[in-house]
Amino acid sequence: MVERSKILSIALTLIMVLALFTAGCVSNDEEPAESPDEGPSNGAEEAEEINVKGSTTVLPLAQAAAETYMENHPEQSISISGGGSGTGIAALIDGDVHIAMASRQIKDSEIEEAEANGINPVEHVIAWDGLTVVVNPENPVDQLTYDQIKGIYDGSISNWADVGGPDKEIVVINRDSSSGTYGYFQEEVLGEDNEFREDAIAQSSNGAVVQAVSQNDAAIGYIGFAYLNDNVKGVDVDKGSGMVEPTAENILAGDYPLARPLHFYTDGQPTGLAADFTEFILSEEGTEIVYDVGYFPVESTSETAEAEEINVKGSTTVLPLAQAAAETYMDNHPEASISISGGGSGTGIAALIDGDVDIAMASRQIKDSETEEAEANGINPVEHVIAWDGLTVVVNPANSVDQLTYDQIKGIYDGSISNWADVGGEDKEIVVINRDSSSGTYGYFQEEVLGEDNEFRPDALAQSSNGAVVQAVSQNDAAIGYIGFAYLNENVKGVDVNKGDGMVAPTSENILAGDYPLARPLHFYTDGQPTGLAADFTEFILSEEGTEIVYEVGYFPVE
Repeated sequence: MVERSKILSIALTLIMVLALFTAGCVSNDEEPAESPDEGPSNGAEEAEEINVKGSTTVLPLAQAAAETYMENHPEQSISISGGGSGTGIAALIDGDVHIAMASRQIKDSEIEEAEANGINPVEHVIAWDGLTVVVNPENPVDQLTYDQIKGIYDGSISNWADVGGPDKEIVVINRDSSSGTYGYFQEEVLGEDNEFREDAIAQSSNGAVVQAVSQNDAAIGYIGFAYLNDNVKGVDVDKGSGMVEPTAENILAGDYPLARPLHFYTDGQPTGLAADFTEFILSEEGTEIVYDVGYFPVESTSETAEAEEINVKGSTTVLPLAQAAAETYMDNHPEASISISGGGSGTGIAALIDGDVDIAMASRQIKDSETEEAEANGINPVEHVIAWDGLTVVVNPANSVDQLTYDQIKGIYDGSISNWADVGGEDKEIVVINRDSSSGTYGYFQEEVLGEDNEFRPDALAQSSNGAVVQAVSQNDAAIGYIGFAYLNENVKGVDVNKGDGMVAPTSENILAGDYPLARPLHFYTDGQPTGLAADFTEFILSEEGTEIVYEVGYFPVE
């Protein structure tokens, strides 16, 4: 369970910003991270330092974004260094960095090694690149098919005359094997099980490839689109649907065959500065930086995708947020279709396990038993915290009781307290309104208040949704229930809660300040890292526009 102390405290943060100030700078020095397991916590205005390492393709984007971010947040320090995707992922596995940069997906063998080290690699697509095959500007060859490129790099084609050029031996420039660009090119062009020619000259970075090709009129190489300049010439590529030029327009249109995602990898869902920096790159300001560097933002590439439909199901607590976000998203993207339905967290997770939905909504964390069942079905549940809620204990407005301790609430729900007179109210039998057992709200309340191994009283009246709880409590002046904060209205009364530090009212101010004891994260779960519309919708909720919707619905953004 995520601790409530990790909720962003607006008031506390402002105080800490005044007290903690340290200048940050982008560094290319390869220094190990300082306790990445301890540093990050939600609330990125607290002075923090993170280390980011890996792909030289992602490097210029990360450097530019870090520079701007630290200008906006001078108390933060983000150290950036290259070395290749494999180097960055290895550093993440060893616990030496907060973020690994990669121009390829993490390998199964790397995931296994990470898990053996207690590391849970989580992928974040931060931009798109068009891998560009380049030759010297003096070379007349300006078009190549996939088969020709493959032949050049596996050694079956060794002379430019074989592909319409001059009678010259081809000088093949490659990347080193730790590079994600190397791995992507091998898998996409050669085929994963095929090897590069042995005499290919390995370079340690995109810039080194540009330099090598620019200095030899018989050379060929491949680089990230952002490195394309006047010193080399990008060739058109044909994968079977005709020649396509490596241009921004063709990459954005989805026509260029060597387009690829660029990634950040973190140990679990990022928090603190690591989370804030990742979200910054995906923000409107970050999007401008992505374009300036020469890459393409996630949203722009998804906008050009074909019409898509996804199904989202689960928690009735998350339901109003998902519905409001989907409505706005589809207004902006009329080609997209997002179907939202409730049923409870357990129902949504079960549907994900069965492969019936793209996103499961949950107001609790997935259980170990559900994860095991999912994995047995070939499903890899990945958690995304999309907002925060304050679970609210409610009574009828006519009830004189407006304060309860944790022990009193526990007693009411386990049956050891059965009359309102026992907690300072009238002499009336308490009517206990519960949620059904498939609800994440039920699971969270049981674990947080009763204790996971304790049972609810058997005569509690189970309701299928937050709205049903509100209705039941509003119609009975002896009733008590619990609901998501967004459902609190004038028909029920939220009671103050004391977990041992004094009574705290269920207000947005107290939840944001981290004082309210029943605060909890709200989740999306997907099968693996989401792609396409599922990824874009998730990122939309975390965006600036999505944050406004979170507030309007009555919840609190992760930021």
